Amino acid sequence: MFPWHHTLYQQLTASFLAERGHHALLFKTETGLGTTALIETFAQWLFCLQPQGALPCEQCKSCTLWHSGNHPDFHLITTIENKDIGVDQIREMTETLQQFAQQGGNVVIFIQHAERLTEAAANALLKTLEEPQPKVYFLLEAPLQSAMLATIQSRCQTWLVNAPDFAQAYEWLQTQCPEHSPQEIETALRLCHARPLLCKKFLENDRLPQRKAFLQTFWRFYKSGDVWLLLNAFDKEQENALAQLEWLGSFFSDALKAKMNITTNWLNPDLQNGILPFSQALTPQQLLKGDQILQQAQRDLREINAVNQELILADMLTKLVSEVFGLA
Repeated sequence: MFPWHHTLYQQLTASFLAERGHHALLFKTETGLGTTALIETFAQWLFCLQPQGALPCEQCKSCTLWHSGNHPDFHLITTIENKDIGVDQIREMTETLQQFAQQGGNVVIFIQHAERLTEAAANALLKTLEEPQPKVYFLLEAPLQSAMLATIQSRCQTWLVNAPDFAQAYEWLQTQCPEHSPQEIETALRLCHARPLLCKKFLENDRLPQRKAFLQTFWRFYKSGDVWLLLNAFDKEQENALAQLEWLGSFFSDALKAKMNITTNWLNPDLQNGILPFSQALTPQQLLKGDQILQQAQRDLREINAVNQELILADMLTKLVSEVFGLA
């Protein structure tokens, strides 16, 4: 469990200690916050035979089994080979629940990527949630913005796991990435929207210099209108290409702020020498249009799997040249 989980964890355990605990909890979270660690710590507490207030004792048989990674009453349901969670997985879990808990205590079912339940799987789960068994707890994890079947969500108590405040995330990252300067950590945190684990990975993978080089290539593309120049700079991996689109979006966002004379909360304060002339050369309408084109490309990359990634990016860059930069 990470420092930014502590307040929510205390609220969660307090509700159970006050006998207001719910049998099904839905944790809606942003990526990069380590929410699985929070859920697993809470699961251990539910199993613990001698909890010390809000903390597991770490010494009882259940705690020992938990740390061995082999607790017989903990059941994980998740995607397999990135496929949706199917009805057979839920049926298998339902059959398991017909048996008594092997340790005589609580049973915990952790459904990771709950947004990936097929309709049949969700309906099968719904029947189980509608008829809760004593001492059986369902812990579901899903992205904050994902659509969940309304009937499933209505049977769960929802807990929102949000990014920590900037100061807390910054303090944690200083301990994790001491080789990076305060300015580098601050810039990375802004680019990662204060999501500490994403930011840590971002810094460890040297993404800051990669992002700077990519945006320098964007500048040359902006001046020349050469679509192939920037197209060749995009990563072939979809996840990395989406990150590069976010970098471009942040560049346009900062240019809009500069246009409105907003000097604080820039995502790229280290690129001011490029953002200011870019902002001065384009109208607010052009900057907004560019941002819309980038957002559409992001949606297309995520949702239209059958279309070639290169075609989506080439179409986006062509639109930037003709509809935003006016170079066609």
